[in-house]
Order: sequence, then C-alpha cells, then structure tokens
Amino acid sequence: MLMKKTLRLSLVALMAMLTGNVNAQEVTIDLTTNDGWNFPTENTKTAASYTKDGVTLTFSESNNGHRFVEKDAYLIFGKQDAAITFSAFSFDVERIDIVGREGASTSTRQNIYVGSEAVSTETVGATATCYYKIAEGKQAAGTIYTLKVNSNHNSQITKIMIWKKGTSTTPDTPDTPEVSVIGVTKALEAIAALADGATTSEKYQVKGFIVGAPDFQRKDDGSLYGNVNCKIADEKGGTQLLTVFRGKNFGNQPFTEETISTLKEGDEVVFEGQLQKYIEKDGSATPEIKNCYLISINGKDAASVKAVRTDLDANAPAYNVGGQKVSDNYRGLVIQNGRKYINK
Repeated sequence: MLMKKTLRLSLVALMAMLTGNVNAQEVTIDLTTNDGWNFPTENTKTAASYTKDGVTLTFSESNNGHRFVEKDAYLIFGKQDAAITFSAFSFDVERIDIVGREGASTSTRQNIYVGSEAVSTETVGATATCYYKIAEGKQAAGTIYTLKVNSNHNSQITKIMIWKKGTSTTPDTPDTPEVSVIGVTKALEAIAALADGATTSEKYQVKGFIVGAPDFQRKDDGSLYGNVNCKIADEKGGTQLLTVFRGKNFGNQPFTEETISTLKEGDEVVFEGQLQKYIEKDGSATPEIKNCYLISINGKDAASVKAVRTDLDANAPAYNVGGQKVSDNYRGLVIQNGRKYINK
C-alpha cells in the first residue's frame, strides 16, 4: 500500500512538472512546417498576413521579401526594415525568443518594437536563439509586438516562443561584444586592410566631424527615405574622409522632417556600424561605415538632443546637390542646415 501511494505521489509530481513546463512558455509558433500557414514558397515582397491556431503574422513590404523554404523547413524574410507583426496576446508578455537556423547570417541585427519604439535589446546574428526581454511598461496583454530587421541581412526563423510574465527562465546568453570606439584615421586604416568589397563582421563606433552638408536621402516624391549620407573627418574641414552610408538616427530609427535638423556641418558625431571597402564602378575604393546609426552629437546622446534643433544658422554655408558650396545668388536646389529648398 505504501509503495502504491509513493508511486502515485511521484506521478503527481511528474505531472506537475510537465504541466509547469507547458504553461510557462505560453505560446510556441512552429515555423518548421507550412501546414496551416500557407506561406508563399517564392519570394513575396508585398505586405501579407497569415493565420494559424489563432495567431496572425503580418509581414511588411520588404526589399527581399519573405517565403517558406521547403527543403530545410524554415521561414526567411528581410532585409533592412523588414518586419513581422504579431497579433495581440491575451496575457502579459515578459520575453520573446526568436529561434534561428544554423547557416543563417551571423550579422543580422534584429529587435522587438512596439510601434516605432524599441522595447528590448538589439541582437546580432540569426543562427542561434535570440532572447528579447520586453521592457517594463510594454508587457501588458493586448500589446502589439513587431520583430524588425535592422541590417541589410536576412533573418531565418524556425520557431517563435512567447513567455508569459512571471514564468520565463533566465537564458544563458553570451556577453554582448564590446564595440570599439575609434577615430576616422583608425577606421580608414582598418578599411584599407580589407579585401575589395569586404565588410567587417564586428561593429565599430567611429567619432568624427561632419564635413560638408549632410545629405538626407529623398524619394522622387520628395519624402524622406529616413537615412543620411555624409562625410566625417578627425578634424573640422579635414580631408581624410570616411563616408557615412545611409546612416539612421538614434536607436537605429529613421530620420524625419522634424529630426533632420539635428545634424549640420561641423558637428562632432559618433556613428556605430560596420566598416566596408566599397568598390565603385570605375574600380576606385570608397571607405564607408554602413548599417549604422547615431550614438551621439557633440557629446550628447539621444536623451540630451532635442528633436528639432534651435540653433539653425541663417548664415550657414549652402551647398548644391553635388556638395559644392554655393553663394546666395545660386539658383536651384540648395542644402543648408541639413534642409533642402529651391532658391529661385
């Protein structure tokens, strides 16, 4: 009798353990099968939504599209700014795990957003499991979360796990690699050592002064792409230049009409990104920092910089679209204080 009672108690304990493990991880989205999802198996670049078992995944329009890879059973989407938005969950969410695939890019940068606000810490690499601890105040049931790619790489996903508040375990995560802070000269030396067209796998923070007018990229209709091209040097007006290629604003967020005035010629800036030896069509090499975003302006971080700059100088130098300084008599498209206008 005692033996039967002990066995019964053991079984009860085992069932409790199993039930606890199932309930702790509230939702598991299995992306190793296309059954029920009906994802496209050819790249689809337009926005689209798919629903299975009460969960809807909405893909944004993206430059590299999304599809299910039947051969190896995983979902691929990207690149820069590509996003998957999850339908709302009925419980408070403490953590979201994105399980990658061996063979995926080790350079893919991703994060979880609520609207345009990052609510976790950006990860690098899509090969292993990326853990996103959701910020306090952004965990409430009904919150809409978006996974977004922040680099010019694809993401490859086999599973998404949603953890209910108070139940997630502490994952064993690797230490965040330290980002080297260097000047423009050091960055140019590192790029010179690269093979033609090569990009560093590690990220750098490069400090320098903006030389010439920042060029905020615009579409044919005049709206902003949200990035900036500019040159930086170790000193104001320097000639040893590093190109900031399609740099984003603080937090890797797009520039807007209100925030483009935060940058002007002569500002000391720090951009974080990868270094690249870009080869032009004529065979010449252009040293660049790419997949980058602002860390500071004149020693101030995002919290210290106002959205709209108030020290715009009416006498600041003006430039044409080719970056050449022009006088007040110049007629045509002019760039001054980071803004473009038509001088008639």
